[in-house]
Amino acid sequence: MHLRSGGIDIYYIDESHDRQVFVATALRIPFLRQIEGVWQIVWPNYLELAKAWRKQIKADLKIPTSKELHGHKLASGRGNFLEGKHNLKPAQADRTYRQILASMQFMPDEGILSASASRGKYLYGHERIEAAMYALFQRMRRQCVANRTNAITFFDQGHPEYRTLYRQAQVYLPTGSALGGWMGGLSKNLPLDMFTKDANEKNSKHCYFTQATDLIAYAAFLKLKGEQKKLLDWQDARKLNTLYDEIPIAKINTKVSFIPPRDGIVRLK
Repeated sequence: MHLRSGGIDIYYIDESHDRQVFVATALRIPFLRQIEGVWQIVWPNYLELAKAWRKQIKADLKIPTSKELHGHKLASGRGNFLEGKHNLKPAQADRTYRQILASMQFMPDEGILSASASRGKYLYGHERIEAAMYALFQRMRRQCVANRTNAITFFDQGHPEYRTLYRQAQVYLPTGSALGGWMGGLSKNLPLDMFTKDANEKNSKHCYFTQATDLIAYAAFLKLKGEQKKLLDWQDARKLNTLYDEIPIAKINTKVSFIPPRDGIVRLK
């Protein structure tokens, strides 16, 4: 395997789901770049930006930097986020979640991409979890091709089934053509052959990038639940389906789907 001219990226992947809807989100963070003819590891620069982001959250919202951020806990007002020992009231939780999403400027442009599937939605014979993951892998591969990059993947701990899917996708990943098919068939095997190693696991408690991915995935999940008119009453009353729209649009890869809305979420039909 040759190092591609664009360098290496790291994709941090997390998910949010219930019995009907599954959303997988990837956050791309540059790792290696050639700058003025010299290869440089740039990942620490983004880590410093993420640390500054968390320090600002602490200053503005009184959430300690040591407190692990979880989307579903934050939205519901649970988790003792306020000063690390108090729950947020509903209105506080809404404002806090929105402000955190809006402040995600430390990410590279087009760094966020998601894929979703509902029960009964298929992709090449796969349903829901597998379908959403494979759709996400396809878009990650497409981004690597466009940026001429290699890549590494980190999953949140506790999901060995995702590693199995990832390993399969490194060998066999059927992909359809936007033009209606490949010569001789509707799909072509385009595996993750630019991804340099097996999938890694990351403890989200110690990773700001994984925590940010969790917040985005849950916001995307609520947006899709809202589109399907399946929000819980308290979620609907607080219009939590609009949380995702707080994310700076420049940070979202709107090219993952050419079907409106161009919001960086692949919706399998």
